Amino acid sequence: MRFAGVLAIIAVTMMTSCSKEERKNDEIPASMKLYQELRSVDRMTFASMSITKSVKMESDAWYKVGKRIAVYSYDSHMQAYIDMSELQESDLVFDDKQHTVRILLPAVKTEVSGRDMTMRKEYENIGFFRSDLSSKERAEMKERANKSFVKEVEDNPEFRERLTDEAQRKARKYFEALCDSAGYMATIDFKK
Repeated sequence: MRFAGVLAIIAVTMMTSCSKEERKNDEIPASMKLYQELRSVDRMTFASMSITKSVKMESDAWYKVGKRIAVYSYDSHMQAYIDMSELQESDLVFDDKQHTVRILLPAVKTEVSGRDMTMRKEYENIGFFRSDLSSKERAEMKERANKSFVKEVEDNPEFRERLTDEAQRKARKYFEALCDSAGYMATIDFKK
């Protein structure tokens, strides 16, 4: 009997505290709730890509018999993200009568996010009298290929443009669905 009474008191206390919490949440405008929710995410990745980079090493010293040719490859990774900590409260404009919201998102940023640790052997032709590639030589090949890859990405805007376009498309769909679930039709734009 005492146990049932204690459970009843706990249940009543929990329901009372929940209703107080619900009242506090109802006092916060929908625009502020959405803003706080979006900003708390910090960083959202919307697109990524893998790019295969190949590197060739060839040595045929005149004083050694036979050729020594090796081609290796590995994947480098890029991603496109939005830094939601840059979102300002003024970037969300609500029209409660029309149930619409205009969101001006921070610009999509891209970065090289990493590379595979191991390289794949694509081709090797090492003469009988020549030595195999050492781990040091493979590491030097990979470092040379990585420098070349970073320069390619910097010089060729196509990689970043494709990734940015994909991220913007996915971000629009995501935020439109998020706002739709809250009862608002969203218009999404991006800062430059």
